[in-house]
Amino acid sequence: MDAAQYLRKSRMEEGMDTEEVLAKHRKALATFAATHDIHIIETYYEVVSGESLYARPEMLRLLEDVEDGRYDAVLVMDLDRLSRGRMKDQGIILDAFRDSGTLIVTPEKTYNLSDDLDDELAEFKTFMSRREYKIINKRLRRGLKQTIQDGCYVANAPYGYRKVTVDRKPTLEIYEPEAKFVRMMYDLYLQGYGCVSIARYVNSLGARPHRSAEFTRNSVAHILRNPTFAGKIVWDQKTHIRKGAKGNPKHITIYNPRERWTIVDGIHPAIISQETYDQVQAILAGRYIPSRNDGTVRSSLAGLVLCANCGQHMQRMTMKGSPYLLCTRPGCCASTKFELVEARVLSYLEETLARMELEQQAGTGRDTAVLDSTLEAIKKELTAAQRQKNRLYELLELEEYDLPTFRERMAAVKEKIAGLERRQRETERTIEQAKLADPASLARKIRGVLDAYDAADPAGRNAMLKSVLDTIWYEKKKKTAPTDFQLRFSLKPF
Repeated sequence: MDAAQYLRKSRMEEGMDTEEVLAKHRKALATFAATHDIHIIETYYEVVSGESLYARPEMLRLLEDVEDGRYDAVLVMDLDRLSRGRMKDQGIILDAFRDSGTLIVTPEKTYNLSDDLDDELAEFKTFMSRREYKIINKRLRRGLKQTIQDGCYVANAPYGYRKVTVDRKPTLEIYEPEAKFVRMMYDLYLQGYGCVSIARYVNSLGARPHRSAEFTRNSVAHILRNPTFAGKIVWDQKTHIRKGAKGNPKHITIYNPRERWTIVDGIHPAIISQETYDQVQAILAGRYIPSRNDGTVRSSLAGLVLCANCGQHMQRMTMKGSPYLLCTRPGCCASTKFELVEARVLSYLEETLARMELEQQAGTGRDTAVLDSTLEAIKKELTAAQRQKNRLYELLELEEYDLPTFRERMAAVKEKIAGLERRQRETERTIEQAKLADPASLARKIRGVLDAYDAADPAGRNAMLKSVLDTIWYEKKKKTAPTDFQLRFSLKPF
């Protein structure tokens, strides 16, 4: 009998080394297979955990092979290793085995789902496993809530702290090499410095956050808002909606309003005083209101505009009472009032529509000559930048540059080359789309967007713009006029 084996750690084995557990299971199943004339031809190691079927890549791969009829049987340590998640997922898994006639073999019993008794027993066992799973989760959540109410800290340690256990309670201790930068951030903010300036300053002093290469405006702002540094424990700041739940195509994180947070006194020491924390919150509240994700689309340009310098998504943020569009990378391109960018986008669509209508009246297709010349100019710039890069190596070898100067200039050249390569790819794609496009269809679509745009809410406007625009590249130099920014557009192919 040809079979596969599926190895997955159970909740009862949480805290144990995953590789050690799976090796133990593999050995047990190999012994069982050898004594029952079963030939194992494939092994599926599930090293990730997740309640949802779609969070388990090895199970998805196994189901594809089962549906293709590759195996006579699948070996597992127990039936609930296949699934103890949602009933919908359990049904998908059992249907795959039932329809393909593949056996489920455990050391205790072999399940043939073509047999009515085995089918009913398998469904009953998976139902009971699911019930047990929900009871365990409920107990864990209740215990977690009580632990938080007692002032314990159960999440990852924030910057400035380390996780410790005191009297068998999880909490934090101050890690002074990082805590000094936290105090510095609060002091500088009280002196009137902004988050971007603070990020640049602490980066220059060698401070490094836990999960990225350097501090940014957002990471500094997060530290300034986090009550943990004032000795508090905060919970329920976010609500997570799984992929597929409530019709969502992807996992969504919703930031809850402050009144829904759970805030208690922690047993860990504070890095800054409550008075300092309150003063900073008062300044933050008056300076700007950051956009927060609560599951709704507030920006008509959400997900459309990319920074031409670094390639990151531009972000809508309210500053000094007005919404701005800005890059989240410190020191990158300058920001612009949101309404100016939105107006420029609509003007582009109006001009594009007018040009297409003229082309249709004249009976001519879209001319790509301008795009072709633009592409040629980009290629020439790219060739020159590559020569400049090679020249830097020569100057280093001739000792014309010292190592710090070489690194600084090489970084600038590499950034320039990356930007030119992005522009080249974008222009080539635009040319290809222009050659394949149906101008009449695109013109009708743009006309519909312009006619309905003013009456729509931000979410509706965003959906309409995404129906005709693929990407918008934004570029603006520092210390330039408010309207002195450039946009490059890539239309959807039709």
